[in-house]
Amino acid sequence: MSSLLRDVVAELRASLAVAAAREETHKQEVAQLRKDNAALQAELRKVREQVDKLLQLAATQNARLSDLTTMLRRKMAQRSKGSQDTPPTAAEEDTEAGAVEVPATEPVAAEPLVVAPSPTTEKKPPRTKRAKGTGRRPMPTNLPESLYTGTVTCCGHCGSDRLLARDHEQRRRLDAAETIARLRRELLEVKLCKDCGRTTTAEPPSLPCPRAKFTCGFLAWVVTMKFVYLVPLNRIRRGLRRQGVNLAKSTLVRLIELASDLAAAVDGAHWKEIKAGRCLLTDATGLKVRIEGLTETWDAIVDVFNAGPVAVYQFALTKHGDEIAALLKGFEGIVMCDAESRLNELCRAAAVRRANCNAHPRRAFRDAEAQQPVLAKEAGQFLSRMYAVERAAAADHLSGAALLARRQVQTRPIVEAFKAWLETHKGLLPTDPLGKVIRYYLRHFDDLTRFVGDADIPIDNNPSERAFQDHARLRLNSLFAGSEEGGRRWALLLGVVTTAQRHDLDVQAYLTWMFERRGTRRQEYGLAAAQLTPAAYKKMLDETGKRAAA
Repeated sequence: MSSLLRDVVAELRASLAVAAAREETHKQEVAQLRKDNAALQAELRKVREQVDKLLQLAATQNARLSDLTTMLRRKMAQRSKGSQDTPPTAAEEDTEAGAVEVPATEPVAAEPLVVAPSPTTEKKPPRTKRAKGTGRRPMPTNLPESLYTGTVTCCGHCGSDRLLARDHEQRRRLDAAETIARLRRELLEVKLCKDCGRTTTAEPPSLPCPRAKFTCGFLAWVVTMKFVYLVPLNRIRRGLRRQGVNLAKSTLVRLIELASDLAAAVDGAHWKEIKAGRCLLTDATGLKVRIEGLTETWDAIVDVFNAGPVAVYQFALTKHGDEIAALLKGFEGIVMCDAESRLNELCRAAAVRRANCNAHPRRAFRDAEAQQPVLAKEAGQFLSRMYAVERAAAADHLSGAALLARRQVQTRPIVEAFKAWLETHKGLLPTDPLGKVIRYYLRHFDDLTRFVGDADIPIDNNPSERAFQDHARLRLNSLFAGSEEGGRRWALLLGVVTTAQRHDLDVQAYLTWMFERRGTRRQEYGLAAAQLTPAAYKKMLDETGKRAAA
């Protein structure tokens, strides 16, 4: 029995040794597999990096090849034109005949060869024509003039003082006034009544508010400096101080508040005009605002709403879509905007339709050429052809039914072919930039192409983006608005000023005219808000000019 037990124990020990050896071998195999897997992953990453570099290199080479092709075509066109106009020179004839042959790898000589020009054969280079619109322009005739009189006391040649007056030379140069601000002295007549014995004083000119120290013209100048010339209030204060006019910063802030209160009625009239229209264009951008109690500035929002030459800006602290929906309640028409979710609440109304901007996907297709130079350029060509139709229609001054007919005949086939192309290439990888913009265009295809069937809809929302150019520059100069109320007044005055600029008006002259009629003599003028808009002022100027011409 003991020998049998010993045999069993020996067999068990042998089995355990074999199992331990197998387990050790398995561990070694697993470790080796992990090493191999890590090596494969590293090689895969290197291959991916090499593929990305090759794609970038291919895109760069394609761009260079396109530039070289264009350059060669231009040179061939110039050479063919030159061969038709002028005979070849002697050097060209020798080269063509093979008399002089210089290999491409021949080193350049240390001393350059200088050839004396022949007076009989050398031609002068053609005189370059000056581009249209350049050169010295005539002096403006609407500026006030100051007179400088130059006198002659002795002869400039011999020094004699025996001179006779003969003539004057007149010249005009642009000059600048030494001061901006000036004082207006008001002389008001006072008369005594013989019947009642009381005195009557003449009415002063209209002022922004009772007992104001500033005229409507000065108030208009401050608004023009900030919202036309984009000068923040601290720099305006600095310029006035150099002229001896020491105004507190709070005084200038109060002037902006006063100006916005006077212009609020005009802004309201613009709102009514926009909501009564059929198509409005809108976009949004940011504006930093200081809020009491917060250590950092708040990122607020400024929306712009365009309808023809009229522009209205709206300030908001948040991006909530219900605020825009409440603001435009009652609007029935088309909203041209970007494909952003904050406008979904507005576009849920049955009377409101959305149209999206084609400028954004066009830029996205252009950016995708770095990864997909051929396909992205093909997509961009479809949009370029659409834009070409729009430019030609604008050059022909088409609108209404004529513009709609042009789009149906020329743009509709491009849109249909573009949709077929998009459907063909929508299967690109999710991470491919071109695939992303293709799926974006297909997802919003109806809104992006709605302009084809409606002459009132533009092809893109660029007017709204251009409306933010002055706002962005003023935002950069000012850093932030001083308060939430300051942001609202900023938006209101910017809308009135932008609308006046779109009517090609002298903004300061218009604001002075409007402030006088909204100031202390408002009841005497008796004008409604619709009669004080930039459009009404322009109409008044046109009628005055026609009467003067007649």
